[in-house]
Amino acid sequence: MTRLLVIGYGNPLRGDDGFGPALAAQLQDALQDHAAVEIIACHQLTPELAEPLSRAQRVVFIDAADDGAPGAIAWQNIQAAADAPTQTTAARFTHQLAPPTLLAYAQSLYGAAPAQAYLLTVSGENFGYGESLSAPVAAAMPRAHARVRAQLA
Repeated sequence: MTRLLVIGYGNPLRGDDGFGPALAAQLQDALQDHAAVEIIACHQLTPELAEPLSRAQRVVFIDAADDGAPGAIAWQNIQAAADAPTQTTAARFTHQLAPPTLLAYAQSLYGAAPAQAYLLTVSGENFGYGESLSAPVAAAMPRAHARVRAQLA
């Protein structure tokens, strides 16, 4: 069983939206020898992620936010969405899910979900075309990195 699953998501071709995958890549480099950690970088949350979620004790989702002061870090506990298994057909077959819905899918499909789930976001400044993070988001990277690594303690 994976002790910690980290899922960084966003579009690396849209400026600060690439924060999640960028932090996931940094964490992958730093934690590559840590057997109890699995790190996934992806463009968006899809139903296929329910399976690795079902094997994790704890999960941290990482994303960029489009509100707040650029570079501000938010950390919140999240719970599985109570109504996810009963949502309309259109919502059930989408390939863009929210973390609470994905947690509910893991529980519904595999009978297990992480006991602890968190969402780390960093407020972005620039979501235009480009592969670079804005200065405030890049400056927030070390603090966000440390916040996720603290989950290993």
